[in-house]
Amino acid sequence: MQAAVFYGPLDLRVEERPVPQVGKGDVLVKVEACAICGTDVRIFHFGHRAITGPQILGHEITGVIAEKGEGVEGYEIGDRVVVDPIVSCGQCFFCQRGLTNLCLVFKERTEAFGYYYPGGFAEYVLVPEKAVRRGNLVKFPEGLSFEEAAISEPMACALNGQLLSRVGLGDRVLVIGAGPVGCMHVALAKVLGATRVFVAEIQEARLSEAKRFGADRLINPAKENLREVVLAETQGIGPDVVIVAASSRKAQEEAVELAAPRGRVNFFGGLPKDDRMVQVDGNTVHYKELFIHGTSGATTAHIRTCLDLMGAGRIDGKAYISKVISLQELPEMLREIQKGPYLKVVVKP
Repeated sequence: MQAAVFYGPLDLRVEERPVPQVGKGDVLVKVEACAICGTDVRIFHFGHRAITGPQILGHEITGVIAEKGEGVEGYEIGDRVVVDPIVSCGQCFFCQRGLTNLCLVFKERTEAFGYYYPGGFAEYVLVPEKAVRRGNLVKFPEGLSFEEAAISEPMACALNGQLLSRVGLGDRVLVIGAGPVGCMHVALAKVLGATRVFVAEIQEARLSEAKRFGADRLINPAKENLREVVLAETQGIGPDVVIVAASSRKAQEEAVELAAPRGRVNFFGGLPKDDRMVQVDGNTVHYKELFIHGTSGATTAHIRTCLDLMGAGRIDGKAYISKVISLQELPEMLREIQKGPYLKVVVKP
């Protein structure tokens, strides 16, 4: 089979690899689509502590079950499935509470597809018995395309953030950052009942994209005073929820100042290791009674909900897909993607 194999920073080779052998309890998935994540781009450029190489990247995976091992129940050859990338242990403190994205074993060794296990930038991916038993294969119906299904995982991460921030009926929500996940936050906020969604972004091309997903007010902080605009739009009170969907310490600090009293502030985007110490005015948090939290990953239940939302037409998954490419185009796309006007780029091996 053809696969995109990562050997080190800026060294990704599309080469021939043997099709994985199916053992007892395993499932072999013929990959129909695997979307590019921002993490894939960072790994390509800078590497990752959990990947020594060579390794097949890609964790936003969907396809068709091509083969199943002895003892596999509940799945049939030909089933259309999404692969939940996090392979949780099922036994730790957080797994027992259903918080599989916080699994202690996963956190310790990044036990996920495209990291610990070979990923989906290949013609086939093997889902091992442990992942099959943990329910990492999520079936979805014919009405949803493979390309849409592939973006259910990043959308699930956004949904996790929305639910943690308790976005609901009547909320005014500010999303800082209009990348693909930022735009997913916009649509999800509207589905959950937000009446006004504001988007702040300094890249004009990205900012204009946010309008397609239901943003009510677009703000370029390089051209307008973000605080003045947001206060004017919220009768001087501030947004009920501020989601920082950008890797920016400054944006996280500003979010705390912008939020309304009793507001919820979500540090959704992770920060670079060399610029991750955020300064927060403790009195602002104290007197405004703010809630500050983060979001990391998603659970299988979040993925299933996003598949249902797209399948029911509540969210237009196709609108997020900027381009579909072949496996051979992937190395060059990983160089280009940060420069181009892309939301989600999907690889079809």
